[in-house]
This record gives sequence, C-alpha cells and structure tokens, in this order.
Amino acid sequence: MNELERMLAESAERLFGNEVTPTRIDALENGMWPAQLWERVEDSGLTRVFAAEADGGAQASWEEALPVLLAAARAPLPFADTAVAGWLLARLGLPMPAGPLGIADLARPPAATLQGGAWRLAESVDVPWGRYVGHVLVRAVDTDAAARQGAPGAPVWLLAPVEGGAVQTGANLANEPRDRLTFGPVPATAAAPGDPAGLPGPAATLGALMRAIAIAGVLQHVLNQTVQYANERTQFGRPIGKFQAVQQQLAVLANETVAARMAVATACARAGQPDWAWQAMVAKVVCGQAAGRAASIAHQVHGAIGFTHEHSLHQSTRRLWAWRAEYGSEAHWAGEIGRRAIRRGGDALWTDLTATVGD
Repeated sequence: MNELERMLAESAERLFGNEVTPTRIDALENGMWPAQLWERVEDSGLTRVFAAEADGGAQASWEEALPVLLAAARAPLPFADTAVAGWLLARLGLPMPAGPLGIADLARPPAATLQGGAWRLAESVDVPWGRYVGHVLVRAVDTDAAARQGAPGAPVWLLAPVEGGAVQTGANLANEPRDRLTFGPVPATAAAPGDPAGLPGPAATLGALMRAIAIAGVLQHVLNQTVQYANERTQFGRPIGKFQAVQQQLAVLANETVAARMAVATACARAGQPDWAWQAMVAKVVCGQAAGRAASIAHQVHGAIGFTHEHSLHQSTRRLWAWRAEYGSEAHWAGEIGRRAIRRGGDALWTDLTATVGD
C-alpha cells in the first residue's frame, strides 16, 4: 500500500464509518435523499478519486482507489457511479461536473444522431440513481458515423444533463433507485467519439466490476456484524460463537469475504492490461457466488432476529442479492468466460489461468 492509497483508505474509513448509519439507509429506502451525507462526501473530495489533478481529483489508479470504493459500498449514495464516471470523463477529455453522476446501462447502448449541433438519443436509458443525479454518462451508438467517417455503429460518449428530461422511477430489491430516463438534446460540446483508452471490453464488464467491488465491501460489514452478534448472543450459558457448528459457519463466511476481496483486488491491479476484462468477469462470478453463500450464513447465525425489519442485517443482505444480478449474474459471466476459453482452445487454458501469478 503506497502513501496515496493509505491516505485515501484512512479518509474513506473515517468518513463512511462515522456517517453511514442504519437510519440513513432506511431513510433512503423510504425515498429520502441523504443530502447532508452527500454534501460531506463531496466536500471530502473522494468522489473525484479518479479525476485528474487539474480537475480537482486525486488521479488514483484502480488499485489505489479500491479501499475507497470498498468503504463506500454501504453508503446509500451513487458514490461508485460518480467516481467511475469521473474515471471515464478524465479519459474522454471531458470535465467532471459537480454533484452526483450516473452511468447509463453499458450493456444496452442507445442509438444517437447528431442534428444541428446537438446529439439526440433515440430511446430511453436505464440509469441507477437516475432521479437524484445531475448528469448521466451515456455510451451510445453513432448511427450516422458511416456517412461521416465510414465507421458504422461507432461509439460516442455523451454527458447528458438530467434537467428537462423525463424520469420513470424504479427500484431494485434493496429499494435503491433504478430509473429509466429520457433525455432532450445533448450539446455536441458534451460528447466524445470513440471509447477511452484502457476501457475493458465489452464495456459492460466495467459495470460488473463496480458491482463486484460493492459486494466485496458489504461482505466485510456482514462478516463483522455476524461475528459480533455470535460473540454477544448467549445460549445455554455461553456465546453461540463458542459452539463448533457456528464457528464452522463463521469460518466459511470469512473465506467467502476474503475470496471476494482478493478477486476484486486482482481485477483492479490488472486495470488497463489486456486481461482486465477477463479479471473483471472472474471477480463478478466470485463475488456473486460469495454474496449468496454469505447472506445465507449470516441469516442462519442471526436466527429469527436477522429476518426482522428492525434489525439492520437485511440492509446488507438485500443489497447483496440485488447486486449479484446487476450488470450480469455470475451465471452470465461464467458463460462468457467459458465461451472465451473454448475460443482460445484447451492448450491455452492453463496459461490463461496462471498468467497473472507472480506479477
């Protein structure tokens, strides 16, 4: 851990450890935007962890920013969306506006046309936290590129203001906003043709990595909460954490948490490398599987109290269940990994699996 990573990690742990409470999470789930919390987070500068120094950012690498993203995972805010949007904007040469930012679904790019100095999207887009963000970064398909450049279907990134557009609200299993937005014209000055350097392909793997990191961050909280409960809850005159059967379950939960953390750490360490997309897929598979197993164990250890609304465990486990399905489930990405392995051939499989060992 270098000096920048240590400084960022300490700031994030201090901020999110003090400010993220079950009450604030519950308020967000009931439709109340935590404006005060967002103001404190933005004032800290952590939302610009990826942004260029000239844009007020830390210009951190994915490896350096990982502790911040992990610590922010429990916050009822579009923190990761804003930070990763800043990473994309820096590479696209577009300024990062203030306020919360959204990223449109990277798996379903809408068609866009340039008309009279403004881009127009032909369809609505799905945007997590859409109702609360000021701008949305959209990866669209330039349908007129063939006529202008001889490149049909070329990507174009648009920084679209939400103001003046239409919002169709929705929510995931954890009651986090998952909205559909319809935009008006987007000025050509807020657009950048082509994909930025270092973007993993397919682009949806970037969203998969975002959700994998969020899962890994919340898994650590679930582990801490479950161990604490096991040491406090007594049965037959002693803490349930002293019983061998419970200890075994806690050991499995710890293993799942560490596996998830290592998977996302490996993916972040490979950012910008040819195998980044592969590692992001692996991370989403590992974290998705860990989310299911960890939630099951946590609820078993907590017993009946863990299923009540009054206990805060559900705030974490419902997020784990929701995030494992977003940006592709583990089954989806496992299938993609399998198809890639088949295309590469059996002789290359072991080399591919061990390529990053010792790096």
